[in-house]
Amino acid sequence: MKKAVKISLWGIGTVVGVLVLAGAGFYLNFKIGTSKMTPAETSAINDSVFCVKDNFVNAYIFKGKKSYLMVDAGFSKSSVLEQLKKLGIAPEQISTVLLTHTDGDHIAAIPLLTNPKIYLHREEEQMINGTTAKMGPFKAHWAFGPYTLFGSNDTLSIDGLQIKILHTPGHTPGSVCFVIGKDYLVTGDNLIVVNGKAEHFVKAFNMDTPKQIESLKQLPDLKSFKYILTGHHGITRN
Repeated sequence: MKKAVKISLWGIGTVVGVLVLAGAGFYLNFKIGTSKMTPAETSAINDSVFCVKDNFVNAYIFKGKKSYLMVDAGFSKSSVLEQLKKLGIAPEQISTVLLTHTDGDHIAAIPLLTNPKIYLHREEEQMINGTTAKMGPFKAHWAFGPYTLFGSNDTLSIDGLQIKILHTPGHTPGSVCFVIGKDYLVTGDNLIVVNGKAEHFVKAFNMDTPKQIESLKQLPDLKSFKYILTGHHGITRN
């Protein structure tokens, strides 16, 4: 009996040790990866487009005819609310959220909004319905209400804004870039701009970097846009 207890305790200790090491490894990679990120400060890019800085991530807000559209929704509800106050935008004025993907640092402030219409790529649904895990065994479950799925190369018309969907899998299966109007490419975690060219995002945070590299080859020339709005590496103006 004592031997069985010892074996059980040894097994439990081994599992706990593995989990602790895995957690420590993830935390170290997270800290190293985020320390190299260079998000832009909260500001009005112009009269109709706004940048929100939430710790190490940027979200972007576009003014429509009657309300605002938000691309991604930050890492912290309280932080995003503080930044919105700086911009003079009330959460209830934001009627739509477009998600480049569904990682936690891009969705956290959705509960601030009043029944927003939420859009994501159909290939991203697997990341929020318990089908596919981003890293390790832990699978996410959506807790932010109804959402609408779009497909690759779809075009959306929302409150006077024209949005083209560019499916760019790699960071996650349903990661996308948005072309808004003619001047703006909103990239999420799909790329870093280096010397005017698109390079892949941080490998430690990608599910499939080779696929992301292939996805980036399909993007239009970055110089064809006036603004490249990235998730973690600020704004490039052409």
